[in-house]
Amino acid sequence: MINDESSSNSVSNKLGKLKVAVGGIEDLSEVMFVMERSFSKTYGESWNNNQSRSMLSLPGTQLFLARLGDELCGFAICRIVAGEEELLMIAVDPAFRKIGIATSLLKEITLRAIEQGVEVIFLEVRANNPAQSLYQRQGFEKIGVRTAYYTGRNKVKYDANTYRKLLQSDS
Repeated sequence: MINDESSSNSVSNKLGKLKVAVGGIEDLSEVMFVMERSFSKTYGESWNNNQSRSMLSLPGTQLFLARLGDELCGFAICRIVAGEEELLMIAVDPAFRKIGIATSLLKEITLRAIEQGVEVIFLEVRANNPAQSLYQRQGFEKIGVRTAYYTGRNKVKYDANTYRKLLQSDS
């Protein structure tokens, strides 16, 4: 938590320069750098280069990049199919956490999803991941559990919670 005013202003100034834009496969090397720094090998959540490249080449997949100046500080990968979107991956470089970058990415994803007529966004997150509070603050609700969804170090299995965010009413 930031308590002093000068630090708070510094965070506001940084986020004022934050740009979230759609990227592509050409940005993969930067994405992989952030992914390597962002995910512990313990839980088996991150993707390798080939998995990321394959996912980004699928129809309906979008890569969102969060940059402060020229530096990539976070990203998200989503896929839209049949009016539904799945947030497949979101990561913020540890050096840039707790200043609102993930929130900015989620807001941009939501806005673009609404523009594209998406009705609901789904995601899975490791059951003991503290990021769940972020998703809940952004309007996602827990709707289920996927047992042994992630395979981590030494083949240890971890459950994932499934969340959804409704974007449009059925009326």
